[in-house]
Amino acid sequence: MLPFWLRVYGLTTALSIKLAQDDLHIVDSLDIPTDDPNFLERLIEERKWGISVLFIDDTDIMPKNITQATDSINHYNLMPVYGLNVYSMLKHNTLVLTLAAVERIEERILFQLNRLDLSITKSHKRDRKSVV
Repeated sequence: MLPFWLRVYGLTTALSIKLAQDDLHIVDSLDIPTDDPNFLERLIEERKWGISVLFIDDTDIMPKNITQATDSINHYNLMPVYGLNVYSMLKHNTLVLTLAAVERIEERILFQLNRLDLSITKSHKRDRKSVV
């Protein structure tokens, strides 16, 4: 497994790339008016979100309609924010985040990037490698 700090940088890089490629979209919520899969497919086609879409929400209890609509479509996936990973982001063409998920990701990434114990560990390992 990769070191923790490298996984954090990988996540920030993948999010930055998705944003730069215009493949990251932010919505208020994942509520849709109907559970019809055709409605969701038309919505995604109208918004030009691509073939495969990963929907991220801040909780693991997703709205009923989008859950039922994506159930029969294999290339549209729902994921809670704590399950977000680089592989899933790269596997899907488009990443759709709720506003609450964005706030949660921002909070977690800023915390991890500014941790003092993590920077001490990285510098300690770097110093130890140069000695050996």
